[in-house]
Amino acid sequence: MVFELERLVELCDGVAVISLIAYFLTRSRYAGVFLSKSFSPFSVLFMALIGGFFYAYGILTGVEIGPYFISIQILGPVIAGLIAGIPGGFLAGCLGLLIQVAIGHPVEPSGCLVTLLCGVIGGVFRLLNKNELIRIPHVCILGFFIGLLQFGIGDNGIRADILDPGEMIEGILDIFLPTIAGLVIFVFIVNNLRIEAENTRKSYQIEGELQAARQIQLGSLPQKTHEQNTLKLSASLIPASYVGGDLYDYLELDDNSLYFALGDVSGKGVPAALLMSSTRMLLRSKIRETRDPCALVSEVNRSFLEDGDCKQFITLIVGIIRPNGVVTYCNAGHPAPFHISQSGSGAYQEESDGNLPAGVLEEEKFLCHMISLNPGDILMVVSDGVTEAEHGEEFFGVKRTIEVLNQNTFKGPDEIVSLLNTEVKAWTGDQPMSDDCTILAIGYYPKK
Repeated sequence: MVFELERLVELCDGVAVISLIAYFLTRSRYAGVFLSKSFSPFSVLFMALIGGFFYAYGILTGVEIGPYFISIQILGPVIAGLIAGIPGGFLAGCLGLLIQVAIGHPVEPSGCLVTLLCGVIGGVFRLLNKNELIRIPHVCILGFFIGLLQFGIGDNGIRADILDPGEMIEGILDIFLPTIAGLVIFVFIVNNLRIEAENTRKSYQIEGELQAARQIQLGSLPQKTHEQNTLKLSASLIPASYVGGDLYDYLELDDNSLYFALGDVSGKGVPAALLMSSTRMLLRSKIRETRDPCALVSEVNRSFLEDGDCKQFITLIVGIIRPNGVVTYCNAGHPAPFHISQSGSGAYQEESDGNLPAGVLEEEKFLCHMISLNPGDILMVVSDGVTEAEHGEEFFGVKRTIEVLNQNTFKGPDEIVSLLNTEVKAWTGDQPMSDDCTILAIGYYPKK
């Protein structure tokens, strides 16, 4: 009983080389040939050349068992058929046979028939495969069927009365295993390429949709600057991702008062952005009914809690500034506003009211706070994306915010907003933003 495993190893080495070449082809500029759902004249000719080359390489790396010559050349036409259909498989077989004749290797009529037939079978398999991805079990069946055709190459096929029992077993293994393994590896490579391409396409599609959502979100906000009688306003919102959960809003009321709001919905991304948008619309609808900031925050609290599945909440400051500089505001768990005074006391942070965020407790009684702005004073409200901007493990912080404001107490609201954004950006450097950064500054400038 003669059994030489080395011959099978040699054939598998040839499969490995073909697989490696196939992998590099799928990563080259010609990767589109393997991705296309339809085949063009170029893809047919391209795969015919590749299949013919694989056929020639298979012939050169074949092994002899007794009077029989066994090789993996048939992989070339089958692979060409799997990618470029029947024309690609057939042409690859023709080219491979021409090369075989050119190098002086004997060609049997039955071998020609099987070569061309296998190329056509690969093309038929491609046409029957309706999915973009080829299923591995189906490929194994295809490889087994191709192996059966190879098994019958020659006038009498591989006969047990000619070979020793060990050679007979090895001949069967040499025909079936490399063929099936080669097709499975090739299809696995192509499937991975197609999955990556589909994931990339979906990623670009999602990115485009998020970019559009970002433009819609930012476009729905009021202008970044506003002036009315005694007040000047400037605002900015920089989302940490495509869309964010921060909001700012303001509206000039019919009594020349100015309504303003700044909030931060818990969480990030699209869910937070949707809640932000609905909160803004709710506040805008209710400001027509009441000028009480605490009543407005209570409406937001009720809205969040009415949705039993809602696990989110919002920190929020809602206020009214009257033409005489008197500010009434309600702070629901948000960082307290900053007061930039021109009277000599400089910049400082107002005391917190101790209210919980909206959406936490149903019976929360929100308390209002009242302050008066002197001529030239600025009231500034920020989200925690400013004070909690990270540099390593250190926050930008309230103290640093006040220091920046104290160095620029005579600047206007627009200059303050621009300066603070610059300082926060310089603080974080190349580190990604951890939270949305929103600033709203309102200056009181009564006419003399």
